Amino acid sequence: MDEKQSIPFIKKGDYVSLNVNELYDKALDLHLQDQLSKHELSKITDALNEVMTLLDSKNQGHYVVRQARLSDVDSLYQMVVYWAKAGENLPRPREDIIRNILTFAVCVKDGEVVGCASLYVYDSGLAEIRSLGVSPLIQRQGQGRAIVTFLLKKAQQMEIKKVFALTRNPKFFAKVGFSPTTREALPEKILKDCENCPKKNACDEHAYEVNFTYEK
Repeated sequence: MDEKQSIPFIKKGDYVSLNVNELYDKALDLHLQDQLSKHELSKITDALNEVMTLLDSKNQGHYVVRQARLSDVDSLYQMVVYWAKAGENLPRPREDIIRNILTFAVCVKDGEVVGCASLYVYDSGLAEIRSLGVSPLIQRQGQGRAIVTFLLKKAQQMEIKKVFALTRNPKFFAKVGFSPTTREALPEKILKDCENCPKKNACDEHAYEVNFTYEK
């Protein structure tokens, strides 16, 4: 079958071009509008998870970047703890990861989480790439770039105008399309995290940003 051929059993309609996350969001909206029962929402969620799990299982030996799930929490927490101890990221409590699971993307290989990052959205619509980390056993194979690219696409779907990162690896962010900026240009970040950071008076991180424009 031609790989570009339309799915033969799908009825043409509003949902045909939606990705998995968008399908779930649509189902959740219908549930909140009392047009879809809790049981029906659960059936849709189970079906979407089954599809993703099946596709992941057939993609052995290859990396897959996807939305994080609650079943990834332990792996995410271990990854965050490792890089926090290495001084690369701020520590995050396990409960915080659970509450913000939908902000995370993970890179998976052979059913194992080998990388992660979070897209944290501030009240103004400014967003930050944070908690970026890749397994120390499998590095420099494109996982970090793939995760950041996934999150930037998510930011564009949300019509976020600016995404930034504070990093000790500026070359990496320059390679994935970010430009240098200053911490002083990111006041919300400074108010939220920098004031509580032990290195706030001797910060060795570089600020990088990427900007998007949208047609009205």
